Amino acid sequence: MLSFLVALTLASHDSSPYGWHMKCEDFLQRSVEIQMDPNYDQRTKYNLIAYLRSKVEGECTGTYT
Repeated sequence: MLSFLVALTLASHDSSPYGWHMKCEDFLQRSVEIQMDPNYDQRTKYNLIAYLRSKVEGECTGTYT
């Protein structure tokens, strides 16, 4: 079972641990969650959202519904 999960994880990423991407819908959902989190200050929220935005391939405009 564990080997299956490891294989699935490696199959969905590039060979580099930094080569992961997220779908636009996932990014929009996470950005809303980050904005609503009271544990982060505004600067941290901005930095997290900007980093996640860099992991989205292609255009990502719209709002999470």
